[in-house]
Amino acid sequence: MLAEVTLGLSWPILGAVVAGLTLVYLVILRPIYNVYFHPLRKYPGPKLWAASVLPWGFSFMAGNMHNSLMDIHTKYGPIVRVGPNELSYAIPEAWDDVYGRYRAGKRKENQKPSWYLSKDANDILGAATGDHGRMRKILSNGFTTNAMLEQEPAIAGYVDLLILRLRERAEDGKAAIDLWQWFVYCLFDVTGDLAFGEPFGCLRESMMHPWISFVLSNIKLTYIILLCTRIPFFFFFAPVLATIKLVREYAQHRKVLRETVDRRLALNVERPDLVQVMLTQKDGLKMSQEEIYSNAVTLTLAGAETTASALSGIMYMLASYPEVKAKLMKELQDTFKSEDEINMRSAMQLRYLAAVIDETFRYHPPGPNALWRTTPPEGNWILGDFIPGNTIVGIPHRVMYRSEANFKRADEFIPERWLADSKTSEFSTDRREGFHPFSYGPRNCIGLNLANAEMRFILARVLWNFDVEVTQQSRGWMDKQRSYLMWEKGGLYMYLKPKYSGSGASS
Repeated sequence: MLAEVTLGLSWPILGAVVAGLTLVYLVILRPIYNVYFHPLRKYPGPKLWAASVLPWGFSFMAGNMHNSLMDIHTKYGPIVRVGPNELSYAIPEAWDDVYGRYRAGKRKENQKPSWYLSKDANDILGAATGDHGRMRKILSNGFTTNAMLEQEPAIAGYVDLLILRLRERAEDGKAAIDLWQWFVYCLFDVTGDLAFGEPFGCLRESMMHPWISFVLSNIKLTYIILLCTRIPFFFFFAPVLATIKLVREYAQHRKVLRETVDRRLALNVERPDLVQVMLTQKDGLKMSQEEIYSNAVTLTLAGAETTASALSGIMYMLASYPEVKAKLMKELQDTFKSEDEINMRSAMQLRYLAAVIDETFRYHPPGPNALWRTTPPEGNWILGDFIPGNTIVGIPHRVMYRSEANFKRADEFIPERWLADSKTSEFSTDRREGFHPFSYGPRNCIGLNLANAEMRFILARVLWNFDVEVTQQSRGWMDKQRSYLMWEKGGLYMYLKPKYSGSGASS
């Protein structure tokens, strides 16, 4: 009977019927199932977000996810449903269950979602668990304390040049200088040297290398294309976003970087950089040539952009809170008699500087939103609740750190909270165990120790040399930022008034 009815319809009519039924399913039936019958229906959250992934997608594309998640958690609580198949947590105890390692008989490891990963990925960020573990074990040798100290002379040289360039442009504190741009120059030169064996020449030429310009201008686009692979409706936009011109530019810049790595390999000498680390086998493990290429690029971008952004955020907060800046300057003056005494090891002893960094990361984390994970097909246990298989779970940093349930006076910038050891302190109830700005578990930031050392060293040197003030055009700089996986920032224009004469190498 059905066959007779089908044969009696023209193909255009049949197509319209199929399209109509599909539309009814997607617009009516599926959302009703998601809201009222889905295994996650018991979790609180906005019904519209539970019904469809589109609100999540539109919030992400608008760069407003950090505000959306904050509003949802504020209204519905610490565990919320933010998609048909997605849960967001703002409870410190959730870190281990969401991001922790596999524990035999207790918990399996949640994996990165499929849209983050590729079976053919050649770098530590995109590789699946097995390859990721192998690469991380090899690369870990490049991020030990000894490795960091071996790299210090090279890093110090670039910081010397940064101070010199800033002095050349300061005009006794009258010139507006884009400090974010200069931190980018410095950090890409540093990481280029450590990863490729040669700098990008940004500080030397006082300009952005073409590859860096290309990468930074397309970070948001990369995330949106990533989003297209997650949401079927958005997938149709991917070919429009990834233009032929963009693909060609990507291929050309990748070719340039491969040639840079090849020049380092051709030197055939031992040097304390990451290429040398990747060339060295560890416990019988090694990397292929393609993996060396890809990881050199990934580590450069991940190490430079995030650290430059963090430094910019810290400088902005210091300029916005004169009393905090004054306390930090006193610590520097009480600790060091001259700039020559400031090095990576001595800067690590500055307690108030460490508190300022931690408080900036809490107040304005470099990665504001969640790094999503997916539960294994058989499901997993999180905070004592069984979570069905293939559920997306995550902890949004900004929500976790700006929650009054986790940090007292959470919307205020108070570095002293990190120095409060006494049980009688106002901040004694702060949930510091929930603070993981470099993420948590087997995929946390491999370069966190190096990044911490670089930030403290650079901040101490810059603040020793200059007093800083935010220009009128950069007031509200943080509030204007949009978020993707990282913040999309405008220039941070500041006045830098030199404190001492000289080139900045010493004083």
